[in-house]
Amino acid sequence: MLFSLRHRILLLLSCIILVNLVGAGVTLWYTQRSQELQSGIIDTEVGAVTAAHDLTAELLSQRGYTTYFFLNGDETWLKQMQTHHKAFQDQLAKARNTSLLPGGREILNEIESQYIRYVYAREQVINHYKNNRKDDGARLHWTIRERFHNILDLCDQFRKLHEDSIRMQRTEFILQSQALVGLAVAGIFLSTVVGIWLGWVVFRRVLDPIRDMATGSAQDNTEHLPVDNEVEALGDKLRTLITDVGDVQKQLDASRESLMHSEKLALVGKLAAGVAHSIRNPLTSVKMRLFSLERSLELDDNQREDFEVVSEEISHVESIVKNFLEFARRPKLHPRRQSPSDVVDTSLRLLRHRLESNGIEVHLRRDAKLPEVPLDSDQLKEVFVNLFINACDAMVSGGAITVTEETGLIDPMGEVAVIRIADNGPGIPKDIMDKIFDPFFSTKEEGSGLGLAIARRVVEEHGGWLHVRPGEDGGAVFIIALPGVRRSAWLRS
Repeated sequence: MLFSLRHRILLLLSCIILVNLVGAGVTLWYTQRSQELQSGIIDTEVGAVTAAHDLTAELLSQRGYTTYFFLNGDETWLKQMQTHHKAFQDQLAKARNTSLLPGGREILNEIESQYIRYVYAREQVINHYKNNRKDDGARLHWTIRERFHNILDLCDQFRKLHEDSIRMQRTEFILQSQALVGLAVAGIFLSTVVGIWLGWVVFRRVLDPIRDMATGSAQDNTEHLPVDNEVEALGDKLRTLITDVGDVQKQLDASRESLMHSEKLALVGKLAAGVAHSIRNPLTSVKMRLFSLERSLELDDNQREDFEVVSEEISHVESIVKNFLEFARRPKLHPRRQSPSDVVDTSLRLLRHRLESNGIEVHLRRDAKLPEVPLDSDQLKEVFVNLFINACDAMVSGGAITVTEETGLIDPMGEVAVIRIADNGPGIPKDIMDKIFDPFFSTKEEGSGLGLAIARRVVEEHGGWLHVRPGEDGGAVFIIALPGVRRSAWLRS
């Protein structure tokens, strides 16, 4: 039995509506699943990884105090060690609250057991030192080092356990997203086939007879259709079809954006926690060494000034770590009138030892200092430091960095201050030249991929731009253009 025209159109429209309903249902389910997975990673696993990093940091912070007490007998070291001991116990309790994996609880129990034995042995060493039995204390001191490293290995196992859990959940997330993409492609294909079929039916069975009737070429025996009602009904169906196809595309776009957003949030959560706490660990050791050196050395004025500069820069690095954790929030500028040349000099002075130790020569081409403009010197300094460090890392066997300063006119910015930073390193491959300013893109194994992205954003918030091009003799040239006095007036508001 053949279907009538009305039944065919109704059947095709029903198929399209069914595809849309299935697509919408799958999209809603996947969105909810993405939120649950995102919440699970951020609230539990990332929290456990963070606790593992904090636990390792507090354990490492206790290293060396017993030796320092042995060297100078100052009980201040013991007080500081006791502070970190309490902090370690607090972090251990926090790790128990965040870890939901059975293996994690077993590792934490082993950490606690070995740490108690380690603390007891350490107290015996300290008592030997206090009672002037230094030889006995030294022998016992060497035996507890192995316990310390065992505890450190257990902390690493706890961290890796939760990192593996995050990777497994991310793999599951990717597989589900691939399945959704496949379903979406199948839905688009099915909608396309049904739409083409519906179009063919409409053209051959509706529009052609209407056209024949309009031109008077229809056969005498042609069945007369209620043209007015049929055309109106046909128009309604076509409008419904167009609307449904548009809704399917919007739903697919929304699903794709939700997928990308959820994946980035999971990556940022893991990356921010790992990088921030990895930076804080060496900073703690640097602070401790500086404190010890400052107490034990007799410094002249220049050396003391160097110590103060190093201490200030360590605090500044801590501020950078905090800003990194809040990367999604746009930083607020605090401008004051200053020459960009002063910021360049400060950056080079800060990196002088690093550049010299890597065999990097710096050539500064400046006829006169650039004019003063309102700028945030701290944030702009980070831009220059980032570019200098990138150039230094690229030239592993030494080389030269050329900094050229000049003023000029660039349409539509008007008067600008231009700083070019060129190196004679290997340069940037053409296939990644357009990607280096993308967030989280990095060619370094330990890079976060945020340095150049933040640098461009800082320059753009000053009203300028940051570009890169290949050098004439190899290497890369980064060009910073900052607006002059007239264009920078907005910064005073």
